[in-house]
Amino acid sequence: MEGLLLDFQKIIDYLSDNSLSSVEIVDNKEGQLVVKFCYNFDEDELKAATAYSNDECEDEKEGENWYEEFFLPYLNDIAVDSAGDIIEEISDKFNVDTQYISYDLEEEDYKSNEFVAIFFNKGGNIEIEDVLDELNI
Repeated sequence: MEGLLLDFQKIIDYLSDNSLSSVEIVDNKEGQLVVKFCYNFDEDELKAATAYSNDECEDEKEGENWYEEFFLPYLNDIAVDSAGDIIEEISDKFNVDTQYISYDLEEEDYKSNEFVAIFFNKGGNIEIEDVLDELNI
């Protein structure tokens, strides 16, 4: 059990050391770690999303369609790709299985994207939806 706790701390540290913020343990039990964290967009990513949306959207700039169909999905793709790469690195480095979800971005708050990830022993039969239901998340 002590080794698992040490690995859990290493996973938390790895998330924090790789530009993910607000890393918070939601649940920690033998062989399973559930963590919330945020991917924060940098200025270049926000500018790229704006430029893409301006180029692709024929509707009003910064209108509902602009946000919902172009800007927010673009940012979500960046966050999922970047956080997914970090989670995959953790899986390889610490020899654990992982599953994660990202929450939808909202027009009022798009500076960061929130995730929940579960890390568990290799070969475990765990479904993130079941764990989130159990934790009322």
